[in-house]
Amino acid sequence: MDKKFLIAVVLIFIVLFFWPLLFRKKPVQAPTPEETPKEIQRVDQQPDVPVKTPEPAPKVSPDTIVSIQTPLYELKLTTDGARVVSWKLKNYQRRSMNKELESEYMDLIPQDLLADIPRQWLVLELTDREINNELEDAQWSVNKESLNLLDADNEETLEFEYTTSNGTVITKKMTFYGNSYVMDMDIGFSNPSPQDMQMAGYSLLWGSGIAKDEMLADAEVSTEGPIALIKSEGSSKLIKHWKTTGFACFKGKNIREPEREGPVSWVAYSSKYFVAAIIPGTDPWWSDSSIAGKRYTLSTTSPETSLSAVQLWEKWGRTSTIGLVHPSFSISANQNVSHKFRVYAGPAKWDILNKVKNMDELGSTADLGKMINFGMFSILGKATLWLLNVFYSFTRNYGVAIIFLTMLINIMFFPITQKSFKSMGKMQKLQPKITELKEKFRDDPQRLQKETLKIYKQYGVNPMSGCLPLLIQMPVFWALFTTLRGAVELRSAVFIPGWVYDLSLPDTIARISGFPINILPILMTGSMLVQQLFFGTGTSNTGQGSNKMMAFMPLIFAFVFYSMPSGLVLYWLCNNIIAIGRQYMLGKNKKKDEDIEELEKSDDKNNRKKLNKNTKEK
Repeated sequence: MDKKFLIAVVLIFIVLFFWPLLFRKKPVQAPTPEETPKEIQRVDQQPDVPVKTPEPAPKVSPDTIVSIQTPLYELKLTTDGARVVSWKLKNYQRRSMNKELESEYMDLIPQDLLADIPRQWLVLELTDREINNELEDAQWSVNKESLNLLDADNEETLEFEYTTSNGTVITKKMTFYGNSYVMDMDIGFSNPSPQDMQMAGYSLLWGSGIAKDEMLADAEVSTEGPIALIKSEGSSKLIKHWKTTGFACFKGKNIREPEREGPVSWVAYSSKYFVAAIIPGTDPWWSDSSIAGKRYTLSTTSPETSLSAVQLWEKWGRTSTIGLVHPSFSISANQNVSHKFRVYAGPAKWDILNKVKNMDELGSTADLGKMINFGMFSILGKATLWLLNVFYSFTRNYGVAIIFLTMLINIMFFPITQKSFKSMGKMQKLQPKITELKEKFRDDPQRLQKETLKIYKQYGVNPMSGCLPLLIQMPVFWALFTTLRGAVELRSAVFIPGWVYDLSLPDTIARISGFPINILPILMTGSMLVQQLFFGTGTSNTGQGSNKMMAFMPLIFAFVFYSMPSGLVLYWLCNNIIAIGRQYMLGKNKKKDEDIEELEKSDDKNNRKKLNKNTKEK
């Protein structure tokens, strides 16, 4: 038994570490950790400020592209509408599918948050249709043609300006920070005339959509899209505007939820791994519940009200726009008014999102972290993610961090797991007696139950003690499942170069007639078979139906996990290997105890023989 077990373990590790050498792929650099945004304080609105004579902006050619470089992203804006046309994240590569080779690959270019066709990213849309039509074809002036913030401590400002036909001067002042995914925006309106002016209001928009990760299945992103955090009676409610009908893998249609009234904390557009959010300033309009009206808008050019997951991003994702709506306001003669906003565009990473601040003087958090779904056991999910990042901080490999995390969880649950295995062992020993009782009291269920409980009491066995420890662990397993399946940390994270090159994707090493060959799920299934064949897991005499179900469990798990992210499968594989080791040690201890028991019985028998012999001689 010892030789067979050691041979099985050695073979598993040989396949685990040397198989990928036969199917080597180009390694991809893992993303480096980002610094979290620093706290920045701004004043939201400054009404009735005397108009200052601005310095003339340098003349630029039409459609001038302004480039902003920071350590975290590369941003490009155009003077055509003073809008964003590209927002590339330097620490995240674009993932795509090579249709000819039928395999996944990584481009050596950063992931762009914007879809292919730029439309209304950070566009100012005026409620006054006549002036807004003028803005649509307007060329804004800009005070700089590029910004370089590669020094992480830098802070630079860019200002666009346009004068409308009625004389109103509109400015968009953007402040960038070298160590942050946050950008501050100050939208100003100046009235140079000697008479008061009434502005009809405006919207600050993000759209259309956000770039979809091509490697994700449609069903995986069908619950993302436009979202908003609404303030309601001292609490906040997250509204996802793409609502999925159906359960689990049996997904139905996606319906579009309308906007909600009331104070708003922020609006955003999210994919599985990236997010763009607009946070309003301290104007009472955004936070005062006594003021009626909608604070944000959601629109799409698609007439459909419900779509399947396959159609979702093509029909809604590439045409939907979400933005904050400011109502009408007045500007006194020779005065200006400014409104402040904060924009976050970057990874959907909880430890960064949770530190983005509001624009109030207290510097309270904006609660962007609420958009991360940790499942029903969110506290455990956050703790799991924190531990994963702690292990990554000194291993610099998320695959190794998952292995350490699995070991830690098994150590934490070792006492109750040990108790569970021992209880199941006792139950196995009692199965022959239970079977005899079932035959003896076949026609008397009450007597059978009474005699069965008597045997359990006699041998000190609690039939629930085998299942209860496993039930206690279920919340942790579910939190792990949710966290490892959706964490942006695992996107592009390399475990073993040439094999597991992205822990957020299956570890496909080749394709045969289009069918992916994934090694980790095969190893995971093999480890479950080892547990059954060598240790008899799930083969107790508890019933013919139960045995058949347990015999098929490895195949069921193989089917469920085959297309799962390799990080999640790696966790389950490591968990199985640890369980094999634990069962092996329990088996050795059990055999040792049985040998001692037999020896003691043998000694007692010999002592009795000697005692009887001495008695006869006397």
